[in-house]
Amino acid sequence: MEHIAIIGSGFCGTALAIHLLRNATGPLRLSLINRSGRLARGLAYGTRSASHILNVPAERMSLFPDQPSDFLEFARKQMPEAKPGDFLPRRFYGDYLQDRLGHAIAEAAPGVRFSSLCQQVLELTEQGDHLRLLLDDGQPLESRKVIIATGNFAPATPGPLRALEDAPQYLRDPWTPGALESIPADANVLLLGSGLTMYDMALALQDQGHRGPLLALSRRALLPQAHRDNASHPVLPELPAAFLGDMGLNERLRRLRQLIHQAAEEGHDWRDVIAALRPVTPQLWQALSDRERSRFLRHLQTYWDVHRHRAAPPVAKRISDLRDSGQLRVQAGRVLAARASESGIDLEIRHRGAKQSQREHFDYLINCTGPCTNLRTVNEPLLSGLLDHGVIRQDRQGLGLATDEGFRLLDASGKANPNLYLLSPMLRASHWEATAVPELRGHAARLAELLLA
Repeated sequence: MEHIAIIGSGFCGTALAIHLLRNATGPLRLSLINRSGRLARGLAYGTRSASHILNVPAERMSLFPDQPSDFLEFARKQMPEAKPGDFLPRRFYGDYLQDRLGHAIAEAAPGVRFSSLCQQVLELTEQGDHLRLLLDDGQPLESRKVIIATGNFAPATPGPLRALEDAPQYLRDPWTPGALESIPADANVLLLGSGLTMYDMALALQDQGHRGPLLALSRRALLPQAHRDNASHPVLPELPAAFLGDMGLNERLRRLRQLIHQAAEEGHDWRDVIAALRPVTPQLWQALSDRERSRFLRHLQTYWDVHRHRAAPPVAKRISDLRDSGQLRVQAGRVLAARASESGIDLEIRHRGAKQSQREHFDYLINCTGPCTNLRTVNEPLLSGLLDHGVIRQDRQGLGLATDEGFRLLDASGKANPNLYLLSPMLRASHWEATAVPELRGHAARLAELLLA
């Protein structure tokens, strides 16, 4: 019997399992392996906070592209008044994935067997035409095909903050359950980073009654733009064929600005242009040389991120209110050095435009810099071992893992492994767009089709 093992049961692993269960017609053994034991949750949808809401309207969050209202119909069982353009609680989406997985298991074809394993995969080795997984209980598991579907990794500690690693006032991973509970309501808190993670942490602190000052510090002090309140799908502008032609990064940027200006004259919003780019973003990314990709990451990524990865309108409104009240300040600058003391954390900060750095004291520091992508530093024995043995390789920009067009992982020599696949945000290395549900659900459906072929 064919055996497929999926490592990771957040959105990617769960979505792939659902597609395989729904479409498999012959004998199949499917194993979904996750060290936490929590299916269909992962980092994004494991939260129970009412303030943590989806950054995409409900009408665009269906797991199935051919059933666009599937998530909305599910959500209306808990919130009958939900509308297509609403931004709903993330916990609803975790419930939705879990429900659809349960249905897929129950309705699978005869001969299709599903099992969920609460284990960590420590090692993967090749055994002929199979792969052998070593689980943390010491038991081996053999599978013909293995898919690495791990999610985002915890933030890394920036170099200047290494001295704070063991300090209780430094929260390296703000997504650790209960991480914020130790922060007193009147504490002076530095939020390092000004993206969507900062938004989540600022609102979570507000929800627990925080009254103290909050400072969000980042290199450019750019904040995520807000989505529009969408009552219906906007009509997207058509991208001219010339925009997709062969050109350098600077010329592409110039033409993008022209498109936005032209779209505005035709009654479109700049958000419509960004949305129109989504289907062709992988093509544009793959056309860039390594040098131009590095230039994009160094100079333009932050600007792209705040326009592409936007905040739900209610979230943006609350952040705006926090800023207007004076409780939340957003500043541009860099931390040069850090020291922990009994009374908190002392930082040396150089603010943008300042010739001299200055020392500032905070009671707590929350790392909001986003997921770590340097696989050499994350605490993942499986990936570390595979990298050390040349079974997989990271891309030159350090965004994820190198794959071919069929999601097969490439080894150190660039050869695709016929039995080892990737479905995770680490697909950014080859697709760039690999973090939001609309893209990842498409990747999951396509990979399921390839695995069952």
